[in-house]
Amino acid sequence: MIEELQPVAYPLVNRFFKANGHKGKARSNERVFVLRSEGKIVAALRACPRSEGFLLRSVQVAISKRGCGYGLELVKKTVLALSPSRYWCYPYQHLRHFYALAGFKELAPEAVPADITVPWRSYLKNGQAFLLMENNVTSPSSPSS
Repeated sequence: MIEELQPVAYPLVNRFFKANGHKGKARSNERVFVLRSEGKIVAALRACPRSEGFLLRSVQVAISKRGCGYGLELVKKTVLALSPSRYWCYPYQHLRHFYALAGFKELAPEAVPADITVPWRSYLKNGQAFLLMENNVTSPSSPSS
């Protein structure tokens, strides 16, 4: 079961991110979701509000729990929890299949709002070959394999 943290608990998730090799930090204007196992955070992500939806960032799974399905469960359930909306992400190329399993599809930059494409283009310009993907879930009844 996923849990949305309140901003007062963001330092907890920031420590989780750091302990598991991620440099990003949750900010007060974002929504943060975690998945717990035996009371401990095993996965976390940030949902950053954008003009037409959310940019999912910092999807992180505890090092000892990677490959167990926690990340996929967290992404799918977060998207459903925030529905209806549009969702984007900038995954590394080796994560294409992971995000496809979560219902994301690659998009041409022309099909995406400027507040999503401008940072993405900046990453590309700086040599970071991120994909541009979207998941357009419209209702909680959408299939979740």
